[in-house]
Amino acid sequence: MLTVAAVDILMATYNGGKYIAEQIDSILAQTFTDWRLLIRDDGSTDDTLSIIADYESKYPGKIQVIHDDAVCKSATRNFFELLRHAEADYVMFCDQDDVWLPYKIQITYDYMMKAERENPGKPVLVFTGLQVVDAELRSLDYLMSLDFGEKRYTFTELLMRNCAAGCTQMMNRECYGNLGGFQEGIRLHDWWTMLYAAAFGVVVRVPMALALYRQHGNNAIGAVPKTAGIATRIIWYITHPFARASKVNYYSKSMLIVFHERFAASLSPDKLSWIESYLAMFGGNIFTRFKAWRKFRDFDFMKIHSVIKFRVIFLGAK
Repeated sequence: MLTVAAVDILMATYNGGKYIAEQIDSILAQTFTDWRLLIRDDGSTDDTLSIIADYESKYPGKIQVIHDDAVCKSATRNFFELLRHAEADYVMFCDQDDVWLPYKIQITYDYMMKAERENPGKPVLVFTGLQVVDAELRSLDYLMSLDFGEKRYTFTELLMRNCAAGCTQMMNRECYGNLGGFQEGIRLHDWWTMLYAAAFGVVVRVPMALALYRQHGNNAIGAVPKTAGIATRIIWYITHPFARASKVNYYSKSMLIVFHERFAASLSPDKLSWIESYLAMFGGNIFTRFKAWRKFRDFDFMKIHSVIKFRVIFLGAK
């Protein structure tokens, strides 16, 4: 029987047999040892189930495979199912195909302890950077969540985009215990957690890359590295503002509708106003959209994805 540890690591799996052993081994090699690993599979048809069952039998006090009848069909919902089984004071999300550096948990935990001392009783989310690597763990010279300042993870910027992958996050109980259950409008679990922490608590960035973020062609969400071929980069930079703007609009609109429905009564007036202004860009007449856009026009996201200016004012953000 598993005992409650300081940190519950939540791993959502689906057809991850090719790389999952490396990820689990990297967790077993952590310098911080007061953790337990909860794994929930969502119907794998490869050898994932046999691999995780083998690890569970070898490490019965540390690793547990969750068995239930839920069919999630998405990593986000799978992670929400895992959250229902968390019992530790702190949780971390874990992808099936990455590799954690040996001191990832310890450094993140130390930042968490400091943040809680400075913000007693508040929800706290700590996130780190990532080093993007290829399928063989060779560096692709691309860092995520390291090349920006604090304003990128303020509540208002997070309305428009997320900046922290789930596999970089640690949350305390005050944060993860109040997220609520899964709902169809919640497209990305890590963006949802960042929104909640920024709305009601504290978000802290660790300025270090503590995980190897493997890119292998089947990632649910990936990154285009700086060393990508010239043709790939040209196509990416030409299409990126349009594709990214449309995709982010789609994700943020659906999540913010749910967020507003779920937490409006608890939000401070200024945060509630920001949400309602952002949602106004998705409906109403041209004057309503233009007024809402003016409130956000100087934010980094609007500057980078300038196509939104056209979409919002003339077409409405879809």
